[in-house]
Amino acid sequence: MPENEIAIQAAVAYASDQPLRTTNLMLKAPAENEILVRIVASGVCHTDIMTKNKGLCVFPIVLGHEGVGIVAALGDDVSEFEIGDHVVLSYDYCGQCPQCEVGKPSYCNDHGSLNFSGTRPNGEKTHRSENGASSDVFGSFFQQSSFATYALSHETNTIKVDKDLPLPMLAPLGCGVQTGAGTVFNTLAVEADTSIAIFGCGCVGLSAIMAAKVAGAKNIIAIDINPRRTIMAKELGATHTVVPGDFTNSTELVEHVKSITGVGGCHYAVDTSGIPDVLRQAFDCCRPLGVTAMIAPGVPGMEVSVEMLGLLPGKSLRGVVQGDSQSKVFIPMLIDLWKSGQFPFDRLITTFESLDNMEAAVSAMSTGDVIKPVVIFDKSFA
Repeated sequence: MPENEIAIQAAVAYASDQPLRTTNLMLKAPAENEILVRIVASGVCHTDIMTKNKGLCVFPIVLGHEGVGIVAALGDDVSEFEIGDHVVLSYDYCGQCPQCEVGKPSYCNDHGSLNFSGTRPNGEKTHRSENGASSDVFGSFFQQSSFATYALSHETNTIKVDKDLPLPMLAPLGCGVQTGAGTVFNTLAVEADTSIAIFGCGCVGLSAIMAAKVAGAKNIIAIDINPRRTIMAKELGATHTVVPGDFTNSTELVEHVKSITGVGGCHYAVDTSGIPDVLRQAFDCCRPLGVTAMIAPGVPGMEVSVEMLGLLPGKSLRGVVQGDSQSKVFIPMLIDLWKSGQFPFDRLITTFESLDNMEAAVSAMSTGDVIKPVVIFDKSFA
C-alpha cells in the first residue's frame, strides 16, 4: 500500500440497477487543503438515491453527503480544525464567485462540478479498488462521499460541533434538514401569522413544518399521499393536514387548501416532491404576492407548466438549493433550536447499524417505511 493512501470500506454504487455493495477501497491521503474525516455515521438522502437510480453520476462511485465524524488528519493548509474535532459535513462551494461573495454559496458557479462530478476540483479521482493499478472509483460526492469509513472534505463544507452532542443524530443537518428549514427561515423568511402549504412530508418537508412553527406561521398545511406522514406532520407543528387521495382532482385539492387560509390562498408554498403537477398545485395554492419554493427539481429535462396569467398577481416561483443556507452559521443555529426543544428533528431519524446495512437503509427510505435513515458505522456511537 502506498504511503499516500489509507484502506477504507465503502458502500459502492456500481450501476443504476444494482444495489450498493460494501467494498474494500484505498483512499488518497488528504491534499494540502483537505481534511480526512473518520466517518461515524451518514444520513441517506433522496439525492443519493435519485443520483444512482437515474444514472445522474459516473460509475462506480461512492455516494453519501450527510456525513458526520471525527477529524483524523489535516492537510498542511488547513487551519480551522484540529485532529479529534467532531464535525458535520455538508455541500461544498468555491468561496470566490459572485454568489459566494454575497453570502449565497449554495448557488456557487461551481456547485455542479464540486458536488456531483465525482472528483476533486482538479479532476483527480480519490478512490482506488483494492487491487486496482490506479484510481478507478469515483468519489468526492459533495466533496465527501460519506458512504464510507473515511472521507475527504474541505474547510468550506466542514462544520465543527461540540463533542458532547450525539454525533450520529446530527447527520441529516448536512442536507435534508438544512434544506427544509432553510427554505422557511432563509429563502421565504416566513413571518408570524401567515399561511404556508408544504407538499411532501419527508425529511425536507417535515423540517420545513418544524421551522414554520418556530417562525410563528398561523396556518401550516401539510400535504402528503401517505396518511402516516400527515400524522407525524401534525405532531411536529402542522395545523392542518391534507391527503390528496381524498379529492377527485387537483382543482378540488387547491380550493380546499385555499379555503383553510380564509384569505384567498397561502402566503407561501413549498414543493418537495419534484413532480411537475404537484409543483403546479403548490403554485396555485398561493394568494397574490405569494411565493412558491421548489426544492426538488426532478431530473434533467423535466418541465412544469404555469399559467402566465397566474403570475400577474405578483406571484413568484423560486428554485431553492440547500435552503439558501450558509452551513457554518445555519447548522449551529438548528442545533441550538434543538437544544431548546423547539426543533425536534431527531424524531425523523431511524438508525441502522453497520455499513453492510446501507442498502437496507436505502430500501426503507425508498418504500417510505422510514423518514430519515442514518447508518452508524462506529459501534461505539450506536
